[in-house]
Amino acid sequence: MKYLLTLITLLCMPLLGHAQTAVNDATAAQMMQKVGEVAQKTKSLQCSFTQTKTLKMLSQKMISKGRMCYSQPSKLRWQYTSPYQYTFILNGTKVMLKSTQRKDVIDAAKSKVFREITGIMLSSVTGECLTDKQRFKTQMFQDGDKWIAQLTPLKKEMKQMFSLLVITFDSKQLIATSVEMREKGGDNTRIELQQVKKNAAVSDDEFKI
Repeated sequence: MKYLLTLITLLCMPLLGHAQTAVNDATAAQMMQKVGEVAQKTKSLQCSFTQTKTLKMLSQKMISKGRMCYSQPSKLRWQYTSPYQYTFILNGTKVMLKSTQRKDVIDAAKSKVFREITGIMLSSVTGECLTDKQRFKTQMFQDGDKWIAQLTPLKKEMKQMFSLLVITFDSKQLIATSVEMREKGGDNTRIELQQVKKNAAVSDDEFKI
C-alpha cells in the first residue's frame, strides 16, 4: 500500500516559495474547462519523472527516477528504474504490482480502495480530476506561466491517505508538469515530469499484465 500512496502523486509541486495568486470563481472555471478540453483530446502520454520523497522524521530526501506511459481510456504504466526496480500497471480493472522479489495481480473492481486509487491516478494524468466534485474540492492559482490546482480530498478513503494534492500545469500546453501529495503526518512526495510526449504511439506491450 505504501507504493500506491506514492503512485497517487502521478502528478504536484510544493507551493512554498511561489508567488501564486488565487483566481476568482469565473477564472477558475475557465481554467478547468480548458484543461478538461485538452484532456479529452489526449489519447496518450509518455514521460520520464524524478520523484523526491521528504519524510518529516528524516533530513535526507529520497530521490528516485522512472518512466510513465498512459493510453486512453484506462491504461497506465508507472515504472521506477532507479535506485530500485518497481512497476505498477493498470489495464482496465486489472492492476499488476511487480518488484524484483514478487508479482501481484489485483482486480481493482473488487476493491473500493483500489477503485479510488486507480480513478485518481488516471484523472490526475489527464487533469480531469480538477472537475471531479465528488472526490475533491478544487482551488485554482496562477504563478507566472503556471497554473496550480490545489485538490482537497472529500472521500473518507482518500482523506486517510493524504491531506492535499497539488498539480502544476504549463498554462500554454495545459499539461501537468509536476504533482505533489501531502500526507496528513507531514510527509511529502513531489514528482516532476520531464520529456513529456503527447499523442505519440504507445505499444500495447507496455500494459501487459
